[in-house]
Amino acid sequence: MSKIEDALNKARADGSNLSQARHDIKTLENPLVAGVLKNAVKKTSSSLIKLMKQDAEISDEELINKGIILPDTSRSKVTDSFRHLRTQLLQKSKNENFIVLVTSVAEGSDSSFVSMNMGAAFSFEESKTSLVIDCDIKSHKLEDMLGLEYEYGLLDFLESDIDTSEILKDVGIKRLRIIPSGQKKNIENEFFTTEKMKRLLDDLVDRYNDRYVVLNAPSIMTSADTNILIELVDYVVVVVPYGRVTNSDLEMALRKIDKEKLIGVVLNDVPGWS
Repeated sequence: MSKIEDALNKARADGSNLSQARHDIKTLENPLVAGVLKNAVKKTSSSLIKLMKQDAEISDEELINKGIILPDTSRSKVTDSFRHLRTQLLQKSKNENFIVLVTSVAEGSDSSFVSMNMGAAFSFEESKTSLVIDCDIKSHKLEDMLGLEYEYGLLDFLESDIDTSEILKDVGIKRLRIIPSGQKKNIENEFFTTEKMKRLLDDLVDRYNDRYVVLNAPSIMTSADTNILIELVDYVVVVVPYGRVTNSDLEMALRKIDKEKLIGVVLNDVPGWS
């Protein structure tokens, strides 16, 4: 048994649901067999979702080029795996909306891929809307992935008096919005400890009854910001680059997270899986 597998088994023994991935997702366990989960969707929430302004949609080809999953599970088992991860979150939350943070054990684990596709998986359903917030304020990988151009983002909002509507971006995917990290150059301040950040998250998750918020965060091992953000969210998903972290690094990362918040561990770039 490899060191990574040993660490994953220890996490499973602590009660965590584990998923395995390539630069896609490969589940360690069979998908959960469950009845159809039905949300008691309020009419007012459904009506508001239908009225969300939508720019021109991204084509399937563009989605594939950007590394974003498609609703049709027959096209890719990756899509089906993200649906499975979504189901785990919904079951854990008893179908209440929530905020989930995606972080990594090591730099370069591409948490932005997992964050973006978790948001996409939630947006597949017409009764749900999702929001992905880029809290990895130094790398801007999420914006690069999307080819996103913008004037204001999260840091600008936290440092100034601009309105929330000025940082919510439509990227051409129905019921999905993005908040980019922002243009501000001064990133030494601890932005995420502010009361304004807490109020922003509360407002965003409460705006719709069925909005699911995903925070894309830097490595839990190297960023104080991530440890701060974990206190503000309901759940955490950890991304691990296959074969690039030690057993002790993984165990140390998992110990930083309350096991009630830890949803799973995702492995990137698993050899021989596509």
